[in-house]
Amino acid sequence: MTLADKGGVEIMAQERFVVIGLPDTQKYSENYPEIFTAQTQWIVDNREALNIEFISHYGDVVQHGTGSLAPREYANAKASMSILERADIPHGVVAGNHDVLESGGVGQDYDPSNYLQNFGPQWYEDRSWFGGASPSGLSTYQRFSGGEQNFIALHLHLETPHAELAWAQSIINANRDKPVMVTTHRYLQDAEDYTGGVPVVESGRYPDLWYNFEGQYNPDGIRAEELFNHFIATNRNIFLVNAGHFHEEYRQTSINNHGLPVHEVLADYQDDPNGGNGYLRIMEFDTAGDRINVSSYSPTLNDFYTKDESQFSLNVDFDRYKAPNPTVYFQNGVSGYSYTQDTWINEASKDTSYDSDATLIIDDDTTNSWLRDRSGQTLLRFDDIIGDGAEGKIPLGATITRANLKLTLKEDIDNPLANPDFSIYYVTRAWDESSTWNSLDNGLNNASDYDELINPFSGDNNPSGYNIRNIDVSEAVQRWANGEANYGLAIISEKISGNDDGIDLYSSEAEEIMFRPSLEVEYTSNNSSSAIAAALNSSTNLLGGLSELPVST
Repeated sequence: MTLADKGGVEIMAQERFVVIGLPDTQKYSENYPEIFTAQTQWIVDNREALNIEFISHYGDVVQHGTGSLAPREYANAKASMSILERADIPHGVVAGNHDVLESGGVGQDYDPSNYLQNFGPQWYEDRSWFGGASPSGLSTYQRFSGGEQNFIALHLHLETPHAELAWAQSIINANRDKPVMVTTHRYLQDAEDYTGGVPVVESGRYPDLWYNFEGQYNPDGIRAEELFNHFIATNRNIFLVNAGHFHEEYRQTSINNHGLPVHEVLADYQDDPNGGNGYLRIMEFDTAGDRINVSSYSPTLNDFYTKDESQFSLNVDFDRYKAPNPTVYFQNGVSGYSYTQDTWINEASKDTSYDSDATLIIDDDTTNSWLRDRSGQTLLRFDDIIGDGAEGKIPLGATITRANLKLTLKEDIDNPLANPDFSIYYVTRAWDESSTWNSLDNGLNNASDYDELINPFSGDNNPSGYNIRNIDVSEAVQRWANGEANYGLAIISEKISGNDDGIDLYSSEAEEIMFRPSLEVEYTSNNSSSAIAAALNSSTNLLGGLSELPVST
């Protein structure tokens, strides 16, 4: 039966297109494979009538990811999903906890091998719409188009580890001109409607309290708030996050760092009879009207859910999710970049180098002495950022429209009553990662070693779990783009009498890739800027005296 056979659905105009969401199908794969098959067959049958362009599976494809029950369930799931595969409808699948654990429980051995064998990168082999997979094969991206727009769909592995996010960031870096839809598994909860035996909290992203209570499924994974703060909120392109796992429907809208709304939407029907009765999500993208109309429909029952959580519209101005200007991103371990230099120098240990430390310390007194203060100062520099725009660099002479430095605190201040400022300054002298307090002639000194105050920031996390500092450093990057030598930035603590509290930052050597310092720059330029930069960086001296200009390395 096509959806057109069900009355009152002419709202699906042909100039619009549809994305289908398949929430947790685990119980279908276990006991009701005919319901799963009915879903995918219905999609194929209605592809042309509804202009279906993409399908996203929210994870928990099967109930038992490992053990003796896994082969039969994966065979059932593969049979149902193969209907989409044979029809060559663009789609993506993400692993849930049940796909990589014996029965989805915390404490069970994490083993994604069966998932990879069935729905790894080879599942999408030779498909023109398949973009690629992370090195682990557990995260993927796809391309789809509709309504005169091109989109990226990112399917991020369960409790997405840093290495997966570094890969995902590289995909966004290469696709700044496209809106991005993210699908992951355990991300949202609706505790106000359904608690399931866990402590009651406000509905929203999975809270730390629940992770502490339930544990984590992925031994290398991060938490929902970290995913939002370090990836979703930082990227302009992301307009929608789909999630399953929690047995409810819920939605919320958050604001990203670019002032744009991000719609976060949960759907999981597995508590309904027969493991969910076949309900799926129909997302009608109306790019001309800047909205997504969402409904919940069961091909098995030929019925819609009509409650507010099941049927709603999302306002999305799709064009605003494309970068308005060229955008470049620098962070060690992402998109092949590895040129961040950072260290800290310690007045209490004047000849000690901290070049390989995973932590940067900024403190007005590293010894917490009552007798005298001994400072800790941090130095940070992003090398090799000025050059050919086509190679992911900032062209010499470019106009900087935005430059955001993201720092992540490992430790914030313990005494918010003192609350010293931590200030970022423009460095005017040479240094390297082996520099010490003594090698820099008694530390960094105002006027002789640094000049312009770029911006201060607070050392107190507010709210308490928010450990990110986003700092505007446009003035500094503009000076480098103008041709000044790039000696980087200094971070220095305000001195407050009686205060011995400082902060620790994750350095570029930190194991947690997405916590490393990052610099994102938007700019405008003219064609001559790239040509000048290329000549300045070449071994030839075609421009004569211009080759003596200081160029950022």
